[in-house]
Amino acid sequence: MTYKNYDRETYLNSFKEIMKLKPQVEKYIDDAFEKGVDNLVMAGVGGSISIMMPMEYFAKKRTAMPVYMENAAELVLGINKAITEKSLVVLYSESGTTKEAIAAAEYCREKGIPTIGVSGNEEAPLQKLLTYPIVCGAGDELSCDGDHMKLFLIVSAILHKNGDMDDYDEFMENLAKLPEALANIKEEVDEEAKAYAYQIKDEPYHMLVGSGNLWGSTYCFAMCYLEEMQWIRTKSIESPEFFHGTLELLEEDTSIMIFKGEDETRMLTERVENFAKKISKKVKVIDTKEYEAEGIAEKYRGDLSPAFLEAYLGRLTAHLEDATGHSLDIRRYYRVMDY
Repeated sequence: MTYKNYDRETYLNSFKEIMKLKPQVEKYIDDAFEKGVDNLVMAGVGGSISIMMPMEYFAKKRTAMPVYMENAAELVLGINKAITEKSLVVLYSESGTTKEAIAAAEYCREKGIPTIGVSGNEEAPLQKLLTYPIVCGAGDELSCDGDHMKLFLIVSAILHKNGDMDDYDEFMENLAKLPEALANIKEEVDEEAKAYAYQIKDEPYHMLVGSGNLWGSTYCFAMCYLEEMQWIRTKSIESPEFFHGTLELLEEDTSIMIFKGEDETRMLTERVENFAKKISKKVKVIDTKEYEAEGIAEKYRGDLSPAFLEAYLGRLTAHLEDATGHSLDIRRYYRVMDY
């Protein structure tokens, strides 16, 4: 069977290229800690900050070391005084040309703050500015699936080196099994995702709700895919915040997507689900617990549930492009105008 924008063999081979980065990442982290690391900083903007959000959640669950999530455009303003030469700043830009990421890397270099980051091109401006540059061109067809894998390699190595991840080897074994699990999920959900894409193709507005380590994917799908790529209006909100304002906008014909994961915040999202189903006739719940994810240990399902969700959203996005007739590549302003 063939799938739009997805080929299983290509998909799995791209993940193999990502896993080859592990020794290089570990070497970089060893060097950084030899020089001293007091805190971890994740800096991004737009899509890159959204894919780091589950990593922030992952790290904060495991370490007492301070972990900061910074907007790259704000990092250069020097607001957070805890960011010093003893910080380790993680940056990400697939193209390596994101202006805010480049500015953040330049700022850190000037201040003597070490940086580690990933882009897909060794000639990219970002690569030349990083203390610890990682090049990985594999993964364009993976979208956020591959982004999460690269960042898990970095953040897990940092936690392990800091003495916060005794199960590092076991987690890496599960991470290596993740691609097969995601490929199976994609193929399992494809028909249902296609049906849902055509069901919502004329909806002018969606609410999107998620919590915990699914919040980044919730925000990204609303901002990057629906707004930027499809020009569809959205409201994305975290589950515990839904009941402080947004609930008053929910009506019988309001489309609302609820993303339910497997971490500690699941019950917060279930509360929104229970309320929404009393009001709206257009409630869509995507629950990662429904996906088998063969090979993944139960203890790591919660950590990896953002990847499970992205597997579904990747198929939904591919079919939504056909359903709406609106190319995912068209932009009116982004990288078109100066602003």
